[in-house]
Amino acid sequence: MQNEQQKIPVAKYVLNTIRANGVDHVFMVPGGVIDPFLNQFGTGKEDVKAIVAASEAGAAYMADGYARASGQFGVCMGIGGPGTANMIGPLAAACTDESPVLVLAGEVPTEWSGRGGFQDASEAGLNDVRMLSSVTEMAMKVPEAPMVPHLLDRALRTMLGQEFKPVSLSFPKQIQTQDIDTQAHPVAALQEATRTPRALDLAGAEILCQGLIQAGQAGMANITILVGSGAVRSEATQALIQFAERYQIPVATTLKAKGVFPENHPLSLGVFGYSGTRHSTLALLHQHASEASAQPAEGNQLLLVLGSSMNQRDTMRWDQGLQPEAGIYQVDLDISMFGKNFPVDVPVQGDVSAVLSWLLAKEQETRLLPLREMNHQRQQWLTSIVSQPRFYEPEYLTSEASPMNPARVIAELQKVAPEDTVIIGDSGAHRAFAGHYWQSHGPRQYLTATALAPMGWAIPAGVGAKVANPDHPCVVITGDGCMLMNGIEIQTAARHQLPLIVLVINNSALGNVFLRAETANAKELTSLSTHDWAAFSRSLGGEGIVVEHPGELANAFEQAFAAQGPFVIDARCDPNIPTPVNPWRQELDHPDWAET
Repeated sequence: MQNEQQKIPVAKYVLNTIRANGVDHVFMVPGGVIDPFLNQFGTGKEDVKAIVAASEAGAAYMADGYARASGQFGVCMGIGGPGTANMIGPLAAACTDESPVLVLAGEVPTEWSGRGGFQDASEAGLNDVRMLSSVTEMAMKVPEAPMVPHLLDRALRTMLGQEFKPVSLSFPKQIQTQDIDTQAHPVAALQEATRTPRALDLAGAEILCQGLIQAGQAGMANITILVGSGAVRSEATQALIQFAERYQIPVATTLKAKGVFPENHPLSLGVFGYSGTRHSTLALLHQHASEASAQPAEGNQLLLVLGSSMNQRDTMRWDQGLQPEAGIYQVDLDISMFGKNFPVDVPVQGDVSAVLSWLLAKEQETRLLPLREMNHQRQQWLTSIVSQPRFYEPEYLTSEASPMNPARVIAELQKVAPEDTVIIGDSGAHRAFAGHYWQSHGPRQYLTATALAPMGWAIPAGVGAKVANPDHPCVVITGDGCMLMNGIEIQTAARHQLPLIVLVINNSALGNVFLRAETANAKELTSLSTHDWAAFSRSLGGEGIVVEHPGELANAFEQAFAAQGPFVIDARCDPNIPTPVNPWRQELDHPDWAET
């Protein structure tokens, strides 16, 4: 009996390991070659629970949303062949956004391999491993049960390495029921130091410190911080607030890192880059053409970049105005990021929290006195910036037009939503309105796919985010084009009684491409039928309401936040409203540029 208790099936061992590493849900679609896993899911507090999605694509997006919202990793499961094929797009989005997702795939029994078996995705069939390898950092088939502990540990370490990346393990069906000896291979969690590296290059940090000292000694008050998603992974919010407050340095974030520095903080400039604020544009750029009349007397003199790759969107399409006289100091764990997308003057390898903690130490506080002596001048400079309106087209926020202005919809949501609301923003024109006008107050409270940015990502990702944050209100901001792609996953939220709010900016168009369309035929091709998404939600077990006038929004949002299951707000909006990307829009004349 003792020996029997020390042995558990592979499927149970895998789920126990996932649970030991802080993950309590798996997103999946059942199928024949993963039946043994189905039998190991439970409903108790300590059990790993299954969330059944409408499709494997939805399951993978949900795992991605769970990972981003929780700070852990996400897990999705499906059968090999058609199941894993459905996951390719979602995994590509997770890969390019560095979101850690573990794929568990079932395969036909080994003895069927290459013999014309149904849904054979082994190496002799479709070959899942080869297909998945293009969108994961590691894709492997488990050859035998004794290899499971080693390969699972390797997969977790690869997924949670210096870069977060998806990984995949494929399990032939017969292996899933074979036993693992837990005495020889105990279920274990990765050490926290493995998952959250606190590396710090002291030589680089010293150069950064000297640069800040010299800027203060030279009377350079105009210093800004641009924060990217590396600060989210590093859990750097409190250290960032403390450092910014000590030296009164204004802070902008990238869209992906929105909220890592609270946007209601007096030192917040909001988002910089695509859908960025007027405040961040004025602070970071030198005499931008669209802002010449409102530009403060002096521009930014030193830029400290924390955890941003400085890609196209994070640099206002590589704007050459982003060149402060004292240089750009870029802090990142990954040395391959230095100068990869935008030239920087001083690279500093290190974890964002580690670098900030070092700068905040007593020894550095004494040395950085010249920087602190410029606080008053820096406050005056910031005052000249925030004297301008924070948003572009602020009149949009109070528009009484019908069909509605999307900015007014976002403004009414902000009035009703609790401060800890998590926004999951989809891809399209609505992303620009949400990124610009919504104000986030904490890290992981604004989630969006920013690299490949597939349409419809946010609806299933919102399901994953809600599972990860059961006590936080979660609101998906999406469009009608996105609903046509993945709106069916509202049934997943209904099935599992998840109170997820889905705000559909329903403009009967594919928003961004509709705005760019120049001919009548192009307008027709980018127009959509006007569907009743509230009725769609009700047909799937949720609730919903159609809103056509701004005065109805407050009541609709109050109903949504009180709902016990998914609630769709079908907000009828005007497709002709330009998105709030004014400085960015000046670059749109380039023939090689397109925004989806």
